Amino acid sequence: MRAYRLIAFVLVLGILVFFTATAQAPLIRLAIPTTERALTPYTYNTGYPGWYLLMLVYDALMVTDLDGVPRPWLAESVQVSSDGTVWTLTLRPNIRWHDGQPFTSADVKFSYELYQRVTHPRFSGPLRGVTVETPDARTVVLRLSAPSPIFDLTLADTPIVPKHIWEKASDPKTFENTVGTGPYRLTQIVPDQFYRLEANADYFAGKPAVQALILPIIKDATATFTALQAGQIDAATRTLTPELVAQFQARPDIKVLSGPGFVSTLLLFNNERAPFSDPRVRRIIAGVINYEELVRTVLLGFATVGSPGFIHPSSPWYNARLGGYQALKLEQANRALDELGYKDTNGDGVREFPDGKPLRFELLTRSGDPVRIRTAELIAQAVKPLGIVFDVRSLDADTVAQRVWPDFDACKGRNYDLAIWGWSAPVMTKADVRGLFHSDCKVGTINVVGYANKTLDGLLDRQAQTASREERKRLLDEIQKIVAEDLPFLTLFYPDLIFAVRPAAYDGWAFLKGEGIIHKLSFVKR
Repeated sequence: MRAYRLIAFVLVLGILVFFTATAQAPLIRLAIPTTERALTPYTYNTGYPGWYLLMLVYDALMVTDLDGVPRPWLAESVQVSSDGTVWTLTLRPNIRWHDGQPFTSADVKFSYELYQRVTHPRFSGPLRGVTVETPDARTVVLRLSAPSPIFDLTLADTPIVPKHIWEKASDPKTFENTVGTGPYRLTQIVPDQFYRLEANADYFAGKPAVQALILPIIKDATATFTALQAGQIDAATRTLTPELVAQFQARPDIKVLSGPGFVSTLLLFNNERAPFSDPRVRRIIAGVINYEELVRTVLLGFATVGSPGFIHPSSPWYNARLGGYQALKLEQANRALDELGYKDTNGDGVREFPDGKPLRFELLTRSGDPVRIRTAELIAQAVKPLGIVFDVRSLDADTVAQRVWPDFDACKGRNYDLAIWGWSAPVMTKADVRGLFHSDCKVGTINVVGYANKTLDGLLDRQAQTASREERKRLLDEIQKIVAEDLPFLTLFYPDLIFAVRPAAYDGWAFLKGEGIIHKLSFVKR
């Protein structure tokens, strides 16, 4: 039987990170790039920074430490049966919701069953087949229908909501009550302007290090960094663009914090639309993109080139035998397109489908993100010599999301040709390949490209249900090999995480491996 124990564990970032009892900062201004709606588990808007901000208001049974290892949090201890199917958690005593009501095992049972009943693209899938028993107010027994080698990450990822409030919600997807147990209370939202979070002085893990967080919404990247230099904000969830790093490092009033990131930047193909429904076309496009040049040009080297199997090379789940994308010379790529029947019959420089329709497609990217916009432009330049036109179209983030992932529900299909997209770090941390690639939209909850491969589905199911980490690694190696062959999307790169902060306002930031500084452990001791 495995056991997890919380014994005032210390968090490590190269050196030990300590907060003193008198170090509470009165207020910091932390800019965010878009509205996150009401910051409940069903109404937050983005994986990053939305989920991380949500988890300042709510808590989970476990939390990942700065190395990404899950540790007990709302739970005092976690024990796992030898077959990996029974998880028994003892909850911490005397935890209270923001409204003063006691937190008990009934809240855990209600929350998990809510996510099972009312579909959520992030929380529902990992809880499928889990039954919850509550022998007493401090004990939770979770019985899995099959073992999961990463269920502890699920426990760290899933926020708990108060039963006494949420049981009254007629529609959780529109419910906006934000009472949690977390280190901060959401006290004010001015739509499209700012959020205000106040410290929970009675937080079980200790008084938060900052009394109040003001989250102004600054949609434009340039405006964000201008405000930071002018002292109008103290930090930003937006990562620093590479060309600004030297400029910010030279300033005595600003500190730059950086490290490798698990956020992915992708070129999505709508696998349900021709010609991108054909993996041969996807491979041709992949072969003419210079990924190293993308990293040098767009990110000035502050990134890791993407793996065709999606998993980051720094992840323990990475298949090191894959290598990179197979490069094609232009004459090879053009000959391959000719053989597939896509030819320029009218001599205008653009190939056509057999029915005469030109190979001209819309490439979506979100406005206000210069890295993604420039990436889209360079990819459009790369395919132009093939007689394929990608028209880059920049739209606001919400509009792009609605076309790629309508209502955050993969079962609602998609309405795009191509898009520059990305997934937040937990997708990589958990190696959530089942969510990414499974053809059943209720399982492949983030399969926004409509990819389908029945052989892969079987491997995805098996890797998600094995109790052995070694067996999961073997299966993930096979999965990455198939993905690298089919290329349902292209993983272009993983940007480094580079943050600029004003240490005079607050200097207690802690870097979480692969995820950065915007998280709960930047504000609380444990």
